[in-house]
Amino acid sequence: MKLAEVAARLGAVVDGDAEREIVGVAGLEEAGPEHLSFLANRRYASLFKASRAGAVLVALAEPAHGHTVVRCKDPYLAFARALALFHPTPRPTPGVHPLAVVEGDASGATVAPFAYVGPGAQVGAGSVLQPHVYVGPGARVGRDCLLMAGSVVMDGCVVGDRVVLNPGAVIGGEGFGFVPTPSGLVKIPQTGRAVVGDDVEVGANSCVDRAAMGDTTIGAGSKLDNLVQVGHGAEIGPHNVLVAYSAVAGSTRTGTGVTMAARTLLLGHLDIGDGVTIGAMSMVTSDVPAGEKRTGSPAIDHRDWLRMVNAAKELPELLKRVAALEKKQNE
Repeated sequence: MKLAEVAARLGAVVDGDAEREIVGVAGLEEAGPEHLSFLANRRYASLFKASRAGAVLVALAEPAHGHTVVRCKDPYLAFARALALFHPTPRPTPGVHPLAVVEGDASGATVAPFAYVGPGAQVGAGSVLQPHVYVGPGARVGRDCLLMAGSVVMDGCVVGDRVVLNPGAVIGGEGFGFVPTPSGLVKIPQTGRAVVGDDVEVGANSCVDRAAMGDTTIGAGSKLDNLVQVGHGAEIGPHNVLVAYSAVAGSTRTGTGVTMAARTLLLGHLDIGDGVTIGAMSMVTSDVPAGEKRTGSPAIDHRDWLRMVNAAKELPELLKRVAALEKKQNE
């Protein structure tokens, strides 16, 4: 496309050669004269100055440094939208492949070979079920969803509109509930559901367990990375981000806009407020008020944790000084 057309679609303004032909999007180091790149972080200003990119998405007040630039409010968001322009998501023709089994309703959906839709299940129009997808009896999948190969929506569970399940994701596996007895563990029947809201994405091999009673819920717009575990009866709020290896134990509730960095753990029966951020490899053992940032295991206020980490660097020298003082005192 002409750069002017790209900018118009992004709601941006060209400062330079608007007639340049653009064939794709690339990073600052890899881009050539035919590419659009982006500068979203000032740490990469030196790469911007040296880049061979035909045009660069920049903030409104960013100096051009001799480049053709496309000025916008949010270069990172514009970069994402530019990628979508040059790599549109293909939409297969609706229909059920002869090697698929559909016992429910998948009218207007695309059902690939070896996919299964159980009795009483509903799959919305525009949704795509790739090979070996399982949608159990009585389950509901909304419109324009993408269920990638090997993903699972168990019996009676609900998936909203525009949901993406990556390969191996499981919605509604049994919650981990047992009663200890002298003769062993007695299983608690998991009779509830898992309910996933609109515009949610669940990463590869991530699991959202069904509840023993009631629902396990994932709020609209939330994004779960690969290998994330959400326990039975948990309630994940809207627009949460759970990065890889994160886990939420049963009956814990999170507010809106919560971020859990990689390998974080929320113990069970907690309330996590709106806008909370949990640092990587942290374990949260108590409720967290809205807007706070916690880090560590057990997690504490992020600023206190930073002070502790910085103080720990001084411990070897401090131990030497204490040993010298003790020796002097003994003498």
